[in-house]
Amino acid sequence: METASFAELVFGFVYAVGTDADPVISVLNNYLEQYGYQSKEFRVSKKLQSLNLEIPFEDISKSQRMNALMDAGNKACELAEDNRMLAVMAINDIASHRSEDTQKRPMAMERTANIIRSLKRPEEVQLLRQVYRPGFFLIGIADDDDSQRAYLTKEIGLTDVETDTLLHRDQDEHQLYGQRTRKTFYLADVFVQRKGDAYKKQLERFVDLIFGHPFKTPTREEHAMFMAYASAARSAQLGRQVGAAIATQEGDVIAVGMNEVPSQYGGPYWEGDTNDDRDHIKRGDSNTLYRKRIVGSIVNKLNKKLLTDANVQPIIERVIADCRRQAVSDEIKKLSAVQIEKDKAAFTCIEDVTECIDSSELRDITEYGRAVHGEMDAILTCARIGISVRGKYLFVTTFPCHNCTRHIISSGIKKVYYIEPYPKSRARDLHSDAICFDEREAEETGKIPFLPFVGIGPRRYLDLFSLELSSGRVIERKNDDGTPSEEAKMARPPRVPMLPVSYLEREDRLLEEFGKVLRKLQGVNHG
Repeated sequence: METASFAELVFGFVYAVGTDADPVISVLNNYLEQYGYQSKEFRVSKKLQSLNLEIPFEDISKSQRMNALMDAGNKACELAEDNRMLAVMAINDIASHRSEDTQKRPMAMERTANIIRSLKRPEEVQLLRQVYRPGFFLIGIADDDDSQRAYLTKEIGLTDVETDTLLHRDQDEHQLYGQRTRKTFYLADVFVQRKGDAYKKQLERFVDLIFGHPFKTPTREEHAMFMAYASAARSAQLGRQVGAAIATQEGDVIAVGMNEVPSQYGGPYWEGDTNDDRDHIKRGDSNTLYRKRIVGSIVNKLNKKLLTDANVQPIIERVIADCRRQAVSDEIKKLSAVQIEKDKAAFTCIEDVTECIDSSELRDITEYGRAVHGEMDAILTCARIGISVRGKYLFVTTFPCHNCTRHIISSGIKKVYYIEPYPKSRARDLHSDAICFDEREAEETGKIPFLPFVGIGPRRYLDLFSLELSSGRVIERKNDDGTPSEEAKMARPPRVPMLPVSYLEREDRLLEEFGKVLRKLQGVNHG
């Protein structure tokens, strides 16, 4: 049966436009070399320029070139009718470098790390995980807005307007084949900080964990965020799962929470409650329902004031009647209908008005949801059991909305860590007097810092930290004589190796290995 080997690894990077990723990737290559691994890099941007997409890349400005690359990625996905297409190109590139055995079958490349930069769509990540399983790791490079803007304006030379356009487009294009960096970033296995040199130690620790370092354990922040992540799994909300945890500065988790409909007995409903009345049981999202009602009420109020064909018809009839006093009513209606048909494009359609209002910022309202949000659930849990949250740290899987933010401020929470950005939140606009997004500014002003989480992502917590519950090999911490066991770097294979065979092949190999003894136990006579 297969054992852990120095199997191939695949790393994907996700980062926002304006993030200088070169130093991070260079450091990763250096650390991998210490384990005897050589890197092969696939750059999506370089591949896009070689495709036959009829998108020019020569003799254009830097801003135009960056937009052209985004256009090319979108067009490639559109032509393929599949948002995974750029990941397919990366997989094709990896496969093209393989040697073949005597039977012309592709062979795995031991001690090889394939690096893909950069991923922009959740579907790309999902495909890479399906193909390479635990041997694929997504690295999210966190960078603050100021650093991104400075890189684009001062180093690349873009204008402020060009920078704003690119940053907004990069996060979420709101189209079928557009890129969605924000949602892709949330899927990372590890989050490193680009600012300063912090990413060096963060990457070193991550690589050590990949290769099964027996004594690297979770940080306070990683443990608390894992608890928040685990808590999110309790939510049955129709839109998203959000988890939160409140911890002391010393790292003690004192409460968790999730977004869910509250029960009459305090706290959210639990699975199995006899009075369970969550949204999936009521068969609808109340926030969506009320938003539609608001849109409908606005359209109804506007209806008689809109330039629709129904509203214009009597106006034209009156004009024609005034001009032709002798015309009969039927003839006037016929003439007005002909005129309306000619000028129909100039008239307003009720359906279009409804769609415009529904797709406006009104779509971002969250006030009518029945669920208590994860942050509030954690804070209220502390209130129910009599624990003060003043001076505590809040960990949440998604950036707090503006409603939760005002309660976070009022409660006395000292610091907030989050993973996924939340564009619907107006926290920055409404509470800039009390919150900030930089630790140094927080120290200078006393404001509450809202900081991106840095460390091992919750989804790989058990894989990299558990001795026995990992999907990979078991880690031994001591030798037979009781001394700590720690192999040299070059002797350590990956903790969760990427096996180059399918589960069907593994079945065959296992049964072949144990076939003889299995038949003996079953009493099968071999003559």
